[in-house]
Amino acid sequence: MSPVTSLILGLGLFFLGLRLVGDNLRLLCSSSFRDVMRSSIHSPLARVGVGLAAGALMQSATAVTFILVSMVGSGLISSVAAGLIIIWCNVGLTALAFVATLNISAIVGLVVGAAGIAMGMLRKRLPQTVAGALLGLGLILYGLEQMSAGAAPLKEADVFRGALEHAVSNPVMAFLAGIVAAAVLQSNSGAVMLVITFAASGLIDLEPAMLLIFGTNLGAIGLRLFLAAGLNRPLLRLVRLEDLFCVVSGVLMFGLFLIEQCGVPLVGALVRSLHRSIDVQLAVVFLLSNLVPAAVMTPFMGVWRGLLEKIWPDKSAADDPSRPMYILPQALNDPSTALDLMSKELIRLLSHIPVKPIEESDGENPDPAFQTLSLAIETFAVQLSARSVLNEKQAALLHGLRAELSLIRHTEEAVRHFCRGLKPDAAGKLDETLAELLKDVVDAASSRDAAKLAQVEERSKWKGEFLNQVSNGHTEALETLDATAAHEDFRIAVWTLHRLSKLITRLDANGG
Repeated sequence: MSPVTSLILGLGLFFLGLRLVGDNLRLLCSSSFRDVMRSSIHSPLARVGVGLAAGALMQSATAVTFILVSMVGSGLISSVAAGLIIIWCNVGLTALAFVATLNISAIVGLVVGAAGIAMGMLRKRLPQTVAGALLGLGLILYGLEQMSAGAAPLKEADVFRGALEHAVSNPVMAFLAGIVAAAVLQSNSGAVMLVITFAASGLIDLEPAMLLIFGTNLGAIGLRLFLAAGLNRPLLRLVRLEDLFCVVSGVLMFGLFLIEQCGVPLVGALVRSLHRSIDVQLAVVFLLSNLVPAAVMTPFMGVWRGLLEKIWPDKSAADDPSRPMYILPQALNDPSTALDLMSKELIRLLSHIPVKPIEESDGENPDPAFQTLSLAIETFAVQLSARSVLNEKQAALLHGLRAELSLIRHTEEAVRHFCRGLKPDAAGKLDETLAELLKDVVDAASSRDAAKLAQVEERSKWKGEFLNQVSNGHTEALETLDATAAHEDFRIAVWTLHRLSKLITRLDANGG
């Protein structure tokens, strides 16, 4: 196998391992992770600890950031608490660099083999998931070995060595090369491990390797710009906080490097004094490039939040009712959070059903904003079912939420048919009653108040006392020739709300 082939194979195995570890740990820790997040809300120290653990396990600050974006969107955690976790997860992901410096090549093959056999033989979900995470870890370590094996012979290749020397010929070039490497690989961890591999093989000296590492944090910003498209402003600011951390890290560490070049012993002098091996030295550099900016930013989190709020101020939620506010593509990797977000979006959809007189010609189709949002929710549900591994409870909840979407659509249709029978200039009694009842359902569903939902159920019974009292004697708000049909449309609209409130109550009782 040629050196280049071995290097590419190592990179491929490394990223495959990262994917396996991340996916399987999400399955293992989904509910536990959410519980830990909730418990860390009131303690800054706990948030730091959660951030460190999340970064070490997920090995991707971007992945952790978007999990937190989904959790903030579903109301599980505040944006203030999430911000500190995001900052410190960057420090946690440096753990892999230290693991890679250990001489454990003798057991890597055993880990990969045993985990692969376990995945093939075991049928229960939990053991398979654990085996998948171990297989991912083994592939990461084996990939690093292959990268080292491929990089060593490249030291003798004049063309490759010359290109590398040109890329790091001055501090600015080396820093920019680190940005490019992380952007191409879409992973600053992967780029750092590649830099450490090259340095350990003698292809790069310590100082240019440090600059490459300092630049890697900025390389992932482009990917997050793409992933954050469509987020509302409060959630977007969380993503921009991670970008701000990367900018602060790059600028701060590059500045410290320039100061050290003037004769002041800083990062380079420190790592040289700690260990003689360059791979360990660079692992410490990677740690410091995240620890120092995290320590600098943490005391001033309020300042950073204020800055981001000025750049990306809040917009009214009513700016575009056709656009989803809660359901995010990034949440599809975390079924529990995705289901919470879908439930919130359904309530928002219900709140957008208008109760007002409409022209006969305008009542054939749903309001375009309602139709667009309901289609977005349906698409999200289909994607969640196809992309995520749901347990029995989650699958049942998803089925119930899709039934809720269907009932909301029926409710909108019934309300629309009723409104076509209203006089535009009528004082309005039935329409006001229906609007009030609809608002009560939205409020009860939003607060998950079982007592309020029970009241709505009682008031909206098909042959209930309330409905009979309201529907009698209000024909003055209706076209006289179509009074009977309008009464029936009113009763049908109320009946759909009754069914909807019963379904929401049942979903809540089952843990939805």
